[in-house]
Amino acid sequence: MSTDDLTTALRDLVDDAEEGLAAPVADDLWAAGRRRRRTTRLVPALAAACVAALVVLLAWPVGAPRPSVPAIHVDDSGVARLAAYPSVIAKPPVIPATGRPGVTAAVLTEASDPARLYAVTPGGVVTRLVLPDPLPGYAPSPSVSPDGRWLARGLELSDLVRGTTVPSLTVRQGLGSSRMPSDQPAWWSPDSHRVYVDAVNQGRARSSGLVMATDGTITEAPLFAGGQQPVVAGWLDDDTVLAFLQVGTEQAPRLEGRTWRVGDPSWQVAAPDIEWAAGANAFTVASPVRAGLSPDRRRVILSLGAADGAGQLQGTTASVFDVRSGAPVAVPDTPAATPRTSPALFEAVSWDGWGCRPAWHEGAPVITDRTIRTVTPILEPGPVAVSSRYEQPCVSFAGDELRGVPVENRAAVWQERAWVWGTRLLVAAAVGLLAWRVLRRRSWREGSEPPRPFLPARG
Repeated sequence: MSTDDLTTALRDLVDDAEEGLAAPVADDLWAAGRRRRRTTRLVPALAAACVAALVVLLAWPVGAPRPSVPAIHVDDSGVARLAAYPSVIAKPPVIPATGRPGVTAAVLTEASDPARLYAVTPGGVVTRLVLPDPLPGYAPSPSVSPDGRWLARGLELSDLVRGTTVPSLTVRQGLGSSRMPSDQPAWWSPDSHRVYVDAVNQGRARSSGLVMATDGTITEAPLFAGGQQPVVAGWLDDDTVLAFLQVGTEQAPRLEGRTWRVGDPSWQVAAPDIEWAAGANAFTVASPVRAGLSPDRRRVILSLGAADGAGQLQGTTASVFDVRSGAPVAVPDTPAATPRTSPALFEAVSWDGWGCRPAWHEGAPVITDRTIRTVTPILEPGPVAVSSRYEQPCVSFAGDELRGVPVENRAAVWQERAWVWGTRLLVAAAVGLLAWRVLRRRSWREGSEPPRPFLPARG
C-alpha cells in the first residue's frame, strides 16, 4: 500500500470514528486484504489460461487424417486418378507456403487477390502455393490435372510434386510476347499429359490455341476459317479435342461441333450440333459461352454469361447436353440420366457468379462459384464445405471432378474454430476486464461501496 493510500485510509477511519460508526474489526480488514490479493492474482492468471488454451487448441490435434483409400488410383489402362477429395476446405490461422504441395485435389483462389493460390490435398491439408510470377498484369485461372500432379496456369505448367515448371523461362517469355492466354482455365487430357490452352495471337492470327505437354513440347492448334475462336469443351480422348463454333442467326443461334486430333492440319466437322434450349432471347451469337465435358465424355455443360445493365457479367445460365446427339439432358439426381425427347421440357440452371468452371460429381454438375453446391436439389448441403474466411473463393478441382471418397481434415477445422472463437473470447474478456476496472474506479471516486470481490471471504 502506498503512502497516499494509507493516508486516505486513516482519514476515512477518523471520519468514521467522529460520526460514531463502529471501527472495523481486525479480522475483517485482514479478510478484505486477502480478497484483494486474490483478485489481483486471479485476473492475470485467467488471462494467461485463456492464451494457453488458445495455443493448445491451435496446436492440437496436429495430425491430419489419412484417407481410408490411397489418394491416387491407377486404372486398368494405366491412367492415374485421384481416389479421394476433401469434404471440407478450412482456413487455419497459420498456412505454410510451398511450391511442392504434392498430389493436389483442388486449388483455390480469392476474388480480392486472384494471384494468391491455395493448394488442397485429398486429405484436406491447405498450403499457400508459391509459383513463378505469370505475365505482368495477368492472373490466369488455374487448372489441376486429373492425377493431381500438374497445375496449368496461362502458358506455364507446374509440377506440384517435384516443384519444377515447363516450358523453360525463355520459351514462356517468347510465347508471352506473341500470345495472350484467355482468362478461363485450360483443359487437361484424361491421361494428364497434355493441356489445351486458349491463347490468342497478338497480331496476325496463326492458330486457335496451344497444346502444351508435360514434357515441354508445344503444338499449335490449326486456325478456323475466318479466324473465329472456338468454344473449347475438353478432350474426347487422350489425343482428340472437342470444340464448338457459334453460328446461325440472332433468331436461331446454334453451336456446331468440331474435333481436332493433335497433329492433324485442320479441325473436322463432328456431332453434336446444339441449339440453346433456354431460348433465343437469352442466347445470341455474341454471347459469352463456356463449355465443359463430363469425366465420362458423355455429357457437356454449356454456360452462358448473364450481364447487367452496365454490361458486367453477374450470373451464369447453364444447360447439359448429350455429346453424341446434342439433345438436352436432364440434370440428374443420380448418374442414370437419359436424354429428353423434347427440348421444351428442359429448364436451364442459373446461379450468381461468372468465371469459375463447374465441376462434376456423380454425373451432375457442381457449381464452384463462392460455395460448392450441386444444381439439384439446391437446398441440400453441397459436397464440399468451404470456409467463409476465404473471400468469394473460386475452386478448381483436379480434372474438374470430385472423384472418390470424401475426407474431412478435422485438425484444420478445429484449428480454425479455435482461432475464430478464441479471438472473440479474448476480446470479450479484455473488454469485460476493462469495464470492471473503470466501474471500480468510478465507484471509489463517488464515495460508494467498492464492488464485491470475485471470491467470498472465508469463515
